[in-house]
Amino acid sequence: MKDKMHSSSSRRTLPHILAPINSYEGAAKVVDAGAEEIYCAVQIAAIRDFVLYRGPSSELKDYDELKQVVQYAHAHGSKVNLVLNQPYMVTDIEEPVRKHIRNCVDQGVDTLIIGDFGVLSIVKSLGVKIPLVASTYLMSMNTEAIALLEDMGFSRAVLDRQLTLEEITHIVHSTKMGIEILIHGGGCSNLNASCYFYHYQFPELANAERESKRSTPCSLPFDLHELNNPQNTVKDVSVMDAFEYCSICNLPELISTGVIGLKIEGRTANVWYQESTTRIYRELLDLIAEGRMSEYGKRLTEIKEHVYFAPVQTSFHKLKDIWCLQKRCYYSPIVHAPYKIPLTWQGWTKQHFTWVVT
Repeated sequence: MKDKMHSSSSRRTLPHILAPINSYEGAAKVVDAGAEEIYCAVQIAAIRDFVLYRGPSSELKDYDELKQVVQYAHAHGSKVNLVLNQPYMVTDIEEPVRKHIRNCVDQGVDTLIIGDFGVLSIVKSLGVKIPLVASTYLMSMNTEAIALLEDMGFSRAVLDRQLTLEEITHIVHSTKMGIEILIHGGGCSNLNASCYFYHYQFPELANAERESKRSTPCSLPFDLHELNNPQNTVKDVSVMDAFEYCSICNLPELISTGVIGLKIEGRTANVWYQESTTRIYRELLDLIAEGRMSEYGKRLTEIKEHVYFAPVQTSFHKLKDIWCLQKRCYYSPIVHAPYKIPLTWQGWTKQHFTWVVT
C-alpha cells in the first residue's frame, strides 16, 4: 500500500492530484509517482472515434485493461475516475453508451466524469450509485452553475480554465461540492466544448513546411490589421492559441482557494509526460505541506532551468523558455497577455506532428 502517501497529517489538507492516463503502464507510473487519483477513458468498440476533441489514442483499449488499472490503483491506495466525454447523445449511440457505462462500473471505477446531460440521464437510468463529477466541458464558471450541478446529482465539479484565483475561491466557499481545477497542460482561448471549427482544416494556409501536416486554425499565426488603418499590421500573432499552461509557481495560492483536486491535462500524452508531471507536482505539494517553503522556491528555480516540462520529451524548450517568459500561468488575472514568442509550444507541436486516427 502507498502508506508514504498518507503518513503526514498535513497531507490531508492538501488537494489531491488527478493524473491522466491512456494505458496500464501509465497508470502504474503515475500512481507510483504520487497521484491519489487517476482519470481515464475506455474505447467503445461501436463508436470508437466518437469522443470530444480526442480519439482512441487517449483511451484504454478495452475493459480488461481498465480492470487491470483499477486493481493496481486500488492496491496502492489510489482511485480511478472514468471519463464519459461523448460530445452529445443521440438515439443511435444510446445503447452502446449504456452498455459501456455498465461494463466500466462493473470493473470497479470509483467515479464517473460526465460532460453531457444526455450521458447523465443514462447514468441515472442505470441506477449507478458511485459519485459523479461534472467535467470541465460543462463550463462551470459561477456559483449558479455549481448549484445547478449539485441539484442534478453531481458531488464534484471541474471548473473552467478561464477563472481567476478570486473567482475560484468564491465558488469553493459557496458550495458543499468538491471543486477541482486544471493545473498543467494544454488549454483553449474559447470556453470548453464551444469550439465550432476544431475539426476544420485551412488548406489554403499550408506551406512548404506544413505540407501534408494537420493543424487546427486556433494554433496558426495570423496577420492582424487595424480596422481603421489597414496599413498598420502585426504579422504572425497567435491570437487564438492563447491559453496558459502551468501552475508550479502558484501552488500555494491554488491550495489556499480550498479546492479538493488539482488535475493535470494530458490523456493523449505519452507515459513519460504523465509520470514526470505527476512526480514534479507531488514533490512540490509535499514541500508546501511540510512548510519547507525555501526549498520549494529553490526547487522551482531548478525545474524552470533544467526540466523539459512538455508533452513531448525534447530539449527544444525548457519551462522557462516558453511558459515563464510569456507568463503562461493558469488562473492569472490577464489570460490573453501579448506574446513575446510568436508561436506557442502547443502551436509548434500541432504544426510539426501529424496525428493519425485510425
